[in-house]
Amino acid sequence: MTRIAFLGTPQVAVPALKALAEEGIGAVFCNPDRPAGRGRHLEAPPVKVAAQELGLATHQPLSWKAPETRELWESLQIDLAVVVAYGHLLPQWLLDSCPQGVWNLHFSLLPRWRGAAPVNHALLAGDEETGVSLMQLTAGLDEGPVLAQCHRAIAQEDTAESLLAALAGDAAELLMDQLPLLLGGSATPVEQDHALATYAPKLRKEMGRLDWRRPAADLHRQVRALWPWPGAELQMEGQALKVCGVGALRTCYREPGQLVWGREGAWLTTADGALELTLLQRPGKPVQPALQALQPWGASGSRLLGTTGA
Repeated sequence: MTRIAFLGTPQVAVPALKALAEEGIGAVFCNPDRPAGRGRHLEAPPVKVAAQELGLATHQPLSWKAPETRELWESLQIDLAVVVAYGHLLPQWLLDSCPQGVWNLHFSLLPRWRGAAPVNHALLAGDEETGVSLMQLTAGLDEGPVLAQCHRAIAQEDTAESLLAALAGDAAELLMDQLPLLLGGSATPVEQDHALATYAPKLRKEMGRLDWRRPAADLHRQVRALWPWPGAELQMEGQALKVCGVGALRTCYREPGQLVWGREGAWLTTADGALELTLLQRPGKPVQPALQALQPWGASGSRLLGTTGA
């Protein structure tokens, strides 16, 4: 019987874990529990919670460089490993240890958007579609040969959060479609065209600053791509306003850099028009409809923003 290991940490890995569990998983690996919330209490990652509910043995090594981690892995005699958003660079000895391979579900259409934040960068770039790639892990960053892909159109209302949730379900389906090949040892992945590779580095907090000198469509994508983290924000009268939701684009002849609100909603004027703001969050407050969040400044009004955020 094939001994399978699953390696993953966040919520997006859970659908694949649950699907694979029906075929049998010998061990689950995820990141250690982390402090969370105001009380900084230790919180188990979603994969650990799901694995425990499924009655699966779970391991949370701090480092794959530690001798005891290698001893643990080798004692399990894993034949096939599946990786989904695990968050570790796996050592070559592990990649060489599985007779049926180590396979990764990556949330992009490789070779486009290799790296840590492929969904966010697909949205930022205005891509019309994205998807999931099932690839064999190699030493290079998302450079391994691809066995199969599934495609998903990017909708105008998609955020990084909603799109990643949909892709997580797609990944589980793709894995189960290809699992007979993986278990049978007959998978024949195809080398990527490395000349077409693009990269999706980790997100940085400063990426969320909205620059109203840019076109409205660019800012629309930026808000959606960076939700829920790091989030997009504007500075108004020394207070950071997090922009959590956006709506329509329209022509506007006002000076760029104004926040205008009233009966027709809330709008940010930009280089080429105006961007509707639907959800805002003031410091220390919950996410609110934009007009409600702007109530401290009046039921209607306008403000010339003092900074581009650039």
